[in-house]
Amino acid sequence: MSASSPAVLCLPRNRVGRDFIVGDVCGAFDQVLLAMHDVQFDPSRDRLISVGHLVAGRESLASCIRFLRTPSVFAVISNGEQDLMDLFADGPPDDEAVAALAELDYHGMDWLAGAGQQQRQQLVATMRLLPLAISIGDGAAHLGFVHAGLPPATSWNEFLVGLRRGDEWCTLAALRGAGSGDDQVEGVERVFVCYTPEWDLVHRRANTVAVLPGPVLQLVEDMMVPPKLLESREAART
Repeated sequence: MSASSPAVLCLPRNRVGRDFIVGDVCGAFDQVLLAMHDVQFDPSRDRLISVGHLVAGRESLASCIRFLRTPSVFAVISNGEQDLMDLFADGPPDDEAVAALAELDYHGMDWLAGAGQQQRQQLVATMRLLPLAISIGDGAAHLGFVHAGLPPATSWNEFLVGLRRGDEWCTLAALRGAGSGDDQVEGVERVFVCYTPEWDLVHRRANTVAVLPGPVLQLVEDMMVPPKLLESREAART
């Protein structure tokens, strides 16, 4: 029911359950699991999509591998994961290089020094299976998910084509952002990205929505409606 390339994962609309989204987990997988329990997450019907940074702290390494191997969980690569994979591009880094990165606390990677070589390689191998972008829709795209954003004046379909062919500008935008992101993204109803301080606490620009950081699950359905309507829904719930 899905078609994928190394850069793009395409999923059908979820017509039987709910889709949730989470931003920067940063190693807090226990809290994510608690949040899933609180919303009565059903792995046979519901899906969870991660658009933020995943690993921070050595305790999170094994949990991250289990999290990413869960069939109902989908994640896009962030710049943190890409930088980790780049460290292993020419083979596992030696202990001296790992110790230097631990001293710098590079992307919170001080845990590398305490992790075994096998664990490190298992994590990197799992992350290499992750896409740069996720597109949801039956035929035509409906929703898009990416860590940082798209190049300016680029439609969703152009972006996916660029990622599939390894376009440097599209890849850089997906991982680290490029431009202000004020443009309407054509060819998709909503694009979800991870919150960045550059947005100055404004979480919506055109049809792009920035997900708050932290191990907090948000319903994609709720993020599709205008903020005022969502506020009225939340008031009614309380």
